Amino acid sequence: MPSTMSDWRAATDPDDLREYDRFGPWIDNVTQAVDMPRRFRPWWPELRGAQYLLKVPRSYDRAQIRPGMDLYESVIAVLPEKLCVLRAEPAGVVRLDVARHEVVASVRYSNLLIGRWSLLLADGGSVDVAFNSVSLPMVSEVDRVVMSGGEGLSGEVSQWTPSAAPGHQPRDHFFRSTVATLSAEGGGRVRPLHIEEPDQPCRTEKNRVRRSAGMMILHSPDDLLVFNRTMAARPLFRRANYAVNTIRIPFRLMTSFEIRRPEQTSPPGFSHLVITCDRQVITQAVLQPPEDVADLLSARGVPGKTSAGIDVVGRERGPDARDV
Repeated sequence: MPSTMSDWRAATDPDDLREYDRFGPWIDNVTQAVDMPRRFRPWWPELRGAQYLLKVPRSYDRAQIRPGMDLYESVIAVLPEKLCVLRAEPAGVVRLDVARHEVVASVRYSNLLIGRWSLLLADGGSVDVAFNSVSLPMVSEVDRVVMSGGEGLSGEVSQWTPSAAPGHQPRDHFFRSTVATLSAEGGGRVRPLHIEEPDQPCRTEKNRVRRSAGMMILHSPDDLLVFNRTMAARPLFRRANYAVNTIRIPFRLMTSFEIRRPEQTSPPGFSHLVITCDRQVITQAVLQPPEDVADLLSARGVPGKTSAGIDVVGRERGPDARDV
């Protein structure tokens, strides 16, 4: 007897068939018990009231999957007091709970279809969630909610204005597009603060002359946003680079900051903006010392100074320092 497509669909468990039909590379919302992948379903009664309950797919091509397969590698629940991450491991489901007050910054990384969301913790650690970058808008929305501390975006309008505000617009097309995207995500309240166009002559830490990759620092009434290309200087033999980091650091969670300047050279070497949030240390290479950033952080009450290497809180930079 010849078989037809309808034969195997009729013989498939309805729940498996529903999951199979909905599956794609995107992060999906879980709104009812049947949406929860079977492996994670025991946690549905506990997590059903989460502000966000999301399932993250495995990196399967559509042609590879069949109904009944284990299609999702993790579930993320954003609860009022904590985040719960469930991960499917060979030995079973591993659960990680993180109190929301422990999250001090975040990093959204993307490189073509590869995405990663990192929550930086006050103890110097991090929680990383890999995803297909087609879901970057969803991750960006959740990131804003998590980093707002559960209180939503501030209604405050920043009264501080950079001294050179009219010049704080990038010329590079990709950077201009990024500013527009971040501004739209922030409800039009994100403004460029420090911009370094790519391809400027620079000197690496190994004293090699290269061209800079470029970076930007932006701000909203609530956060400092650092955008970089995951490298300070381009390789000698240029290759296409599609990787980007967007780092969000709420002002209220900053412990201190420092600008570390190198010795004067020509072309110039990189200074470093170092921001501490409790034990989490975030370091960003900058070709020109970001004086406007220092002014803003000082105006927001963040202790800091410009130095040649002395840590602002009187400690040597330890192994928990994070370069992003």
